[in-house]
Amino acid sequence: MVRWGFMTQFEKSLSEYIRDLQSEDPKIRIQAATILGEWGNDRAVTPLINVLSSKDENLRRAAAGALKEIKNRRSIPPLLKVLRKDPSPEVRAEAAYALAFLTKFNFDILPLIEALADDHYLVRQNAAFALGKSRRRKAVRPLIDALLRDENYNTREMAAWALGEIHDKRAIAPLQEALTDPHLAVRKNAAYALGCLQAASAAPLLKKALLKPDETKDAAWALSKILNKKTAGNVLRDAFRKLKKENHIEACIAICRILYDVDHKIAESLKKSLLNDKAYASYWPELESLF
Repeated sequence: MVRWGFMTQFEKSLSEYIRDLQSEDPKIRIQAATILGEWGNDRAVTPLINVLSSKDENLRRAAAGALKEIKNRRSIPPLLKVLRKDPSPEVRAEAAYALAFLTKFNFDILPLIEALADDHYLVRQNAAFALGKSRRRKAVRPLIDALLRDENYNTREMAAWALGEIHDKRAIAPLQEALTDPHLAVRKNAAYALGCLQAASAAPLLKKALLKPDETKDAAWALSKILNKKTAGNVLRDAFRKLKKENHIEACIAICRILYDVDHKIAESLKKSLLNDKAYASYWPELESLF
């Protein structure tokens, strides 16, 4: 009896929130869309699709976000339409982001590829993210173009990440070029992607990046995937020693963390070298929690 009473109340509340999508109060409309997304009930899909054509830009954006949470196949055509035609870049960006979580349904990704040419960087960035989630090889060349030519570093960063997710060897040379991008976030994601691709040809460039404290973590991870364990252990140990001499201790800790999965004996030894030196006492709590 208690169970059925609960379900009746739930159904009533769901219906009320669906009605609230038509409220005259914009705050109530947006709250309703958000809650319907959090609940994830398929009954809310059609009402949320309907408000994608609302005059209220914020409601359209909230509805796209809610459909992302529900993850129902029926959301795909309306979201693709929003991506192509909505006048608001924020709404188009939200639609692209929502589509990233629907890629398991294997829909045509051409609209996402076309969105890489959108006027607004948020749309391009989220389209790149969605293409990475799709892991479709059809997206490789457009993503390479975005990586090398997009004027916005957020888009280039996401294109690099996406190419790592797709695992296509055509991306190796462009990703190596991206290791010299003027923006750190792009370089870090390029290193990540090259590690995903196990790109042996990138090892020399990654070894250089390894000695740059802001890039150490990502370069170390990539090298741990590219090199055999013995070589990786030696390379990371040597980098640790150089960085320690220059007092880049956070970078040293990042190397220790990655080294543990490569050669735990070397990792333990390097960790102890920091724990046994009072000059690094402020780092001891972090070191002790490593492994």
